[in-house]
Amino acid sequence: MARGSRQPLRPAGGEAAPLAAVRALATELLAAPWFAACGEKLTETERADVRRYLAELDLPASPVVDVAGWSNAAAVTQRPDWSQDWWAAEERAARALQERASASLGEAALLAALSEVTEAATSLHGHAALACARAGIADPALSRVAAGAAALACHQMGLVRAAGAGEDHPLAIKYRLSAGGRWLLGVIGESCYLF
Repeated sequence: MARGSRQPLRPAGGEAAPLAAVRALATELLAAPWFAACGEKLTETERADVRRYLAELDLPASPVVDVAGWSNAAAVTQRPDWSQDWWAAEERAARALQERASASLGEAALLAALSEVTEAATSLHGHAALACARAGIADPALSRVAAGAAALACHQMGLVRAAGAGEDHPLAIKYRLSAGGRWLLGVIGESCYLF
């Protein structure tokens, strides 16, 4: 082994545990009830999760607003006053996870495992289109945006697992909400919207 190179820790006869956890995510996400709770009244647990997500991203506390239906969600996504601080905070969190995971697992191995998650997440467009159709919404652009947001949450959760971050990481919280049937629309204006 070259001086200074790091070999990932691997269980006897297998791949590194974090990589196995990322690959397992590709299978797990297929069974989640994507978009199934969209439009339903938020629970106190979901509100608390959003507040914790914001706090863990070092963002100011914001009111958590539930969105009543797909048409309202479409209107929220088109608002011009989305928070650049929120977007930048998520990007920083994801970048830190990727750097940590790449350093311990190797970039090629990490990208291969994340590719499996990305491939599995292509199925989420069907879930979004079905949820829109059930709500009487015929808007292919909206279902593509929803599926893209869900796929991003999957990718971010892959980074959480690869880096060995816990379930309390803000991007793990976001994934948990998404895989639980919600769509975190984000911080827009002075509020955080969860559909």
